[in-house]
Amino acid sequence: MIIFFVAVDARTYSLVKAYYFEYQKYYVAAGSYNNIYYFLYIRCTGIIFLSLQRYLIITAPTSYLTHKVQNASKLQIVSVYWVIPTILSLVVLKDYNISYDNLENMSMMVDQEIIKRNTLMALIVVTSTCIICSSLYGSLFYYIRKHTAGLSRSLRREIHLAIQVFVLLLAFFAILVYYSFQNYFSQTQNTGPIFYMRALYPMANGLLSYINPFCILFLNKDLTYQFTRSLTCHKFSVSEVHVSVGASNSKKSHDKHRKHLGSTRTDESTVANHNQSSIVV
Repeated sequence: MIIFFVAVDARTYSLVKAYYFEYQKYYVAAGSYNNIYYFLYIRCTGIIFLSLQRYLIITAPTSYLTHKVQNASKLQIVSVYWVIPTILSLVVLKDYNISYDNLENMSMMVDQEIIKRNTLMALIVVTSTCIICSSLYGSLFYYIRKHTAGLSRSLRREIHLAIQVFVLLLAFFAILVYYSFQNYFSQTQNTGPIFYMRALYPMANGLLSYINPFCILFLNKDLTYQFTRSLTCHKFSVSEVHVSVGASNSKKSHDKHRKHLGSTRTDESTVANHNQSSIVV
């Protein structure tokens, strides 16, 4: 949303408007238009990766692929998350022949062929995202129904996280409807309706941005409990998970310490016996 504000909303300020208009040929106008599709593709690939990770952890927690995903370094995760959508967006990012109509309106002038291609590509990407993620969650739902009795407590926690991502997927279906209309109007005309759909973009984009915090708040029991306590001016309480983890780590440390003392005493007794044997001899 920060990028959208800098690229679009900031054009309403006179100083920024004059700066953007003067330097529009240096990819300023093109960047204001192309970033819409670039960040859309980042969102699409992101929810596919999240859905795939949830699916692997729940259905195949001991597989080699799950192990590789779970033990990937931060650099690998960031690289995959950004490089793939960037490659996908090269088709869009290469367009630079975009300009503002005049200093007063600052409306973007984009060739209709570019609009047709971009809206069609966006529709294909969003549709593919919905199909892939729906298939993953359909298979996941079937697996859960079949193995409900054998699910461990940790896997049940992973299912709660999967539900959060699934609710986010439902928002993508709303985006699918938006880009369906956007593509239809761009293919038939480049006047009134297409500009009206562009005006609705902040609302459509905000749906993806703002639904996630509410999903986390309402679907995460620990966070909801702590949030409720903070509203009533109570101190945060340590969750059972933290207590059990802390107790487990404390027990491991205590056992390790006892083992170390035992080995030390064994070494001392061995030395003492050896000295006694030397004296007898």
